[in-house]
Amino acid sequence: MKLGLCTIAFQEKPLEEVIDIAADYGFDGIEIWGKPPHLPADYDENYVKNVRDMAHQKGLSISAFGSYVEPLMDLHQQHFEEAFQIAHELGTDLVRIWSGGGPSKSIAPSDKRLILFRLVSLAQWANFRNIRLGLEMHNNHLTDNVASILEAIGGVGVPSLRTYYQPLSRSDADEPHTAAEKLAEHIVNVHAQNFDETGKGCPIADGVVDYTRIVETLNTAGYDGYLEVEFVHGDNKLEALQRDRDYLASLINTTNGEMLKDLNIEPV
Repeated sequence: MKLGLCTIAFQEKPLEEVIDIAADYGFDGIEIWGKPPHLPADYDENYVKNVRDMAHQKGLSISAFGSYVEPLMDLHQQHFEEAFQIAHELGTDLVRIWSGGGPSKSIAPSDKRLILFRLVSLAQWANFRNIRLGLEMHNNHLTDNVASILEAIGGVGVPSLRTYYQPLSRSDADEPHTAAEKLAEHIVNVHAQNFDETGKGCPIADGVVDYTRIVETLNTAGYDGYLEVEFVHGDNKLEALQRDRDYLASLINTTNGEMLKDLNIEPV
């Protein structure tokens, strides 16, 4: 597994500064937030290529393009094509997408059918371009629970369509460890978030979600993608980032060490 930083964590800073932070704090890659000021509202090929080059010069990979496209938006095909182009110019094969439609338990049946219908063609389109689509696991969207996510992935039935994993703090959300177990084989990226018993966001090491268990589950499923810090919590954001980064790095190092041990390879 690899260590990633979502640039939205420092949405108040220029992207070049966030790239510097990610490199200075020892991250392997960054997920580019798909809104201004980190990306312009209108597609700018030269700007996107410059972002890629800045990241690569700092030794960072682009783990994903964090787009906001979803199947129910107007001119959805045009927006998806643009997202694919941005991903290509960034040098990543992963585009984060949204399902839309509102909460799964109250979505209109017609909207649900339309989402799934459009996801089929979009996933086929992505598959042809060797692009992976990661459904955002998020409140107030069709993909706000495990059952709906699995229904979407199974109903579409195209390898390019997969899911992000992030624990959800609402009272009726899936238990986060069980959710990881059920989704593990379909997870393409992880937004490592945590929260306390009241649902308030907190440092990744301190909340109700045991990331040791999450990482063990992912490792068992053969996951080799990113664990990403998406938001940081604390008065000093850089200190909070250091704490979250070191905690996730310790889990990754332990996992990698166990893998080498299983293969009878001495770590270097």
